[in-house]
Amino acid sequence: MTKNTFRKLVLALVLHLCGAVMGGEMPAQTFKVLSYNIYKGLMCDSSVNKHDFAKWVSKQQPDIVALQEVNGFTQAKLSQLAADYGHPYAVLLKEEGYPVALTSRFPIVNVQKVIDNMHHGFILAQVKNYHILVTHLSPHKYKKRGEEVDMLLATVKATHPKGKWLMMGDFNAYSPWDKESYKDGLVRERTRQLEMKYKSHQNLKNGELDFSVIEKVLNGGFCDALKLKNRDYVSSAPTKVLEHSDLHANPTFRIDYIFVSQSLKKDVVQCRIIKDDYTDNHSDHYPVWLELSPDK
Repeated sequence: MTKNTFRKLVLALVLHLCGAVMGGEMPAQTFKVLSYNIYKGLMCDSSVNKHDFAKWVSKQQPDIVALQEVNGFTQAKLSQLAADYGHPYAVLLKEEGYPVALTSRFPIVNVQKVIDNMHHGFILAQVKNYHILVTHLSPHKYKKRGEEVDMLLATVKATHPKGKWLMMGDFNAYSPWDKESYKDGLVRERTRQLEMKYKSHQNLKNGELDFSVIEKVLNGGFCDALKLKNRDYVSSAPTKVLEHSDLHANPTFRIDYIFVSQSLKKDVVQCRIIKDDYTDNHSDHYPVWLELSPDK
């Protein structure tokens, strides 16, 4: 290629880009998803009106945010917090206990709030062309978590089984993808100690870690978005928040997920767990971040 030809190609490209901008055509943006267990209603964020959290979320620029442990919030309080980080739409599951919530830059429609037969409950909704499930499964019993996942999968099947699905939240369950990282037995031993301390806990299955809950999700047609882009082990808990508590003895583990349906598998651009100064110190869980190629 001659220098003259190269210059012509560069000039044509520049003119094309300028024309696109002048004509109002901008490059399509990815669809950004954040899922975050915020620890007892942002208990560790002492800023006025949780300004620090709103500032941190604004910096990430998510299109939707799925929250767990939205304790102490009313619908009005959630709506104000969401507005502070640029989301005019917000849905709170309930105003007691450990609610989940969904906020969005775009309208949230076809909302269902389910608490029956669930430890905490889940939100089913639609944003753009995405069907969304936000949940927080039982922290106490693996059998209950299995029943809850059966409900989630049955809901998907009854709603739109071929649709574009995002299922996310704190599942309180271990993934078979991470089995190798738990072979040292530290997570199992810590779980055993907690069962001895709290008689209501039944999280070990025949004395071993249970992977059946997440296996059900994977066998139900969903993909672990993090593992689509990163096969290495990355923990989602605990954070530095627990370093001065008894629970700091916990080894690391991953129980926070964003799952995508097979119909979205090819659209996953990136998925990661965000670890920074804010997330180190404002919850006992780290948030999960997902980007999808532009919705069509």
